[in-house]
Amino acid sequence: MIFVEVKARKTAQFGSAADCVPSWKQRRVAAMALDYLARTDRLEHPSRFDVVAIDGIGTSKMTVQVIQNAFSSRRP
Repeated sequence: MIFVEVKARKTAQFGSAADCVPSWKQRRVAAMALDYLARTDRLEHPSRFDVVAIDGIGTSKMTVQVIQNAFSSRRP
């Protein structure tokens, strides 16, 4: 199971899209993933967290980067 966080930035004024997934957001995504896995009885299935970072959205210099295993979750 792959959980994906998509971040997009038009400019790098406030950092790149890849840099804009702070630890609080990672914890929130991980908590939602854990809830989903528990509700669907898939806690024992392997899972990972990827980030799709889109920089320069709406411009001719747009780039898309897929970061596999961008962060992890500690399960109890």
